[in-house]
Amino acid sequence: MNYDLGSTPFVGASPDFLHFVNLCEQVRVTKSKNMKVGLLSRYLSSMDDKSLITAVLFLSSRIFPLGSKFVINVGFSTIMQILSEISFLDKDQIHQNYLQYGDMGALAEYATSKKHTVSLTQQQPLTLHVVYEGFKKIAGITGSDSSKVKKNILKGLFLDCSPLEAKYLTKIINGEMRIGLTEGLVEVGVALAFNVEHGKIREAMLVSGDISQIALLAKRGLLYTAVIKPFQPIGYMLADVMFGADEIVNYFQKSLICEYKYDGIRAQMHKFGQQVKIFSRNMTDITDAFPELVDAAINSKLSSSMESIDFILDGEIMAIRNDKPLHFQELQKRLRRKNVTGQIIAEVPVVYAVFDIALIDGEQTIMKPLKQRKEILSRIFFKKPIVNTKHNVVNTAQEIIAKFDESRDIGYEGLVLKEPESQYHPGKRGRYWIKLKRELDTIDAVIVIAEYGHGKRAGVLSDYTFAVRDENNDNQLRIIGKAYSGLTDKEIDTITKQLRSIMIKDNGYGIVVKPELILEISFDSIQKSDRHDSGFALRFPRIKNIRCDKNIKDIDTLQKVRRIYENQTYLNAK
Repeated sequence: MNYDLGSTPFVGASPDFLHFVNLCEQVRVTKSKNMKVGLLSRYLSSMDDKSLITAVLFLSSRIFPLGSKFVINVGFSTIMQILSEISFLDKDQIHQNYLQYGDMGALAEYATSKKHTVSLTQQQPLTLHVVYEGFKKIAGITGSDSSKVKKNILKGLFLDCSPLEAKYLTKIINGEMRIGLTEGLVEVGVALAFNVEHGKIREAMLVSGDISQIALLAKRGLLYTAVIKPFQPIGYMLADVMFGADEIVNYFQKSLICEYKYDGIRAQMHKFGQQVKIFSRNMTDITDAFPELVDAAINSKLSSSMESIDFILDGEIMAIRNDKPLHFQELQKRLRRKNVTGQIIAEVPVVYAVFDIALIDGEQTIMKPLKQRKEILSRIFFKKPIVNTKHNVVNTAQEIIAKFDESRDIGYEGLVLKEPESQYHPGKRGRYWIKLKRELDTIDAVIVIAEYGHGKRAGVLSDYTFAVRDENNDNQLRIIGKAYSGLTDKEIDTITKQLRSIMIKDNGYGIVVKPELILEISFDSIQKSDRHDSGFALRFPRIKNIRCDKNIKDIDTLQKVRRIYENQTYLNAK
């Protein structure tokens, strides 16, 4: 596509936050992707380094780069309380206005237009850097008074904001810009801003994953220096779904590498020298939850020389005892612990099953074919509980079915079939890797409404309405059902506390919550339904897992739901 830069109005590049939000407004009301990218590229082209880094992160609906240790953890209720404190609106009016606007950004814009308090310290315009540093301070605060201190810092930012700035400050905090820009379009804007090929930006993103650093390298003409870096997680290669062994064989028509589909936490392990970091699928640092894996990684060697080795691995952490996988919720206990003791390690033993490698002793391996990456892994002596995954080569539907049944008998979910010549494509989902799972499938969905139960579950939030993303409509959330079975009483107590902490509105019989808590839902089938705005409903949904290792960007799409619906007749015939 050709982008006509001359046809787009220019907002003027500036470190001021107001200039940034004016750009966002222009992008939001512009329907043409061509025009959106034109606006963006002209804005970015003359920014200083510091503002450029912050701007591309915010425009990509991020505050900090992937893998950053910083998380601000500011909930809807905190923002609403701040808006009430600085405006002529009480809490009830705040709630009523939220229901009216249906958007936290619009609510913040309205509330700050009614401010009765002004900043006593602001003498200069609010800048992108000041906003970023404010977020960084909030993320770094710990201790007994942390909530109060965080709130005061954020309150100061809102006091310094104009109504439009408050709107986008809130959108950035919530990670929901919704101005019609995807990270892919931001990449195109960066390419045009600094006159480089978009393909070069994509190549650099594959090994870095940090749009802010890639933008800076593009500006300086240094994209060729982008490399996989220690402790900077790259995007995970993702698998597509097919609906039966015959479909897989007919599609590939060649030998495939076959591995068990594990029911655990996808994890990327970085080991350099004597330091180890483990990152979950949403790029959260989960190292502290698995100290035995850190020790094992430090003591892993090259088999030929038994010399220490540096690496970046991709694999799955599973709770397992006596060679049998434990329930996923057992594994979640490790993630919820602030202090993982020897007793917890004994109660919930884990293994890290390694199935891919992105780097070894400074050499990137993602461009090598999978069969060669497997050979590299075979030369590493991993200390338990790190293990190399077993894999087989399959050629026929019968062989796939036999391995699928074997996987189920052990207690795993199913199979992953992989094309032997495939490269590792960070952050990409494609038909190089294919999932064949036990159930019809499962859906990762986000809770949007929680209701109180009855009988012994009276007083706890045990009925959950959940939604998926509509990729074709700006990732709006679409409800696909309600589930109330699958969790233990203890899990319901835990989830009730979490849901109350992200409550937006109390309806008496239940609450509306910030879309933040992810469930993995199994089901019998999918049917058409006019009860939900998705147009579909899951039949006999059951909560399989609480996925605290995932966030809203990881939930499934309405397009996947529709695809399963269209294929389920074929599946049932099987």
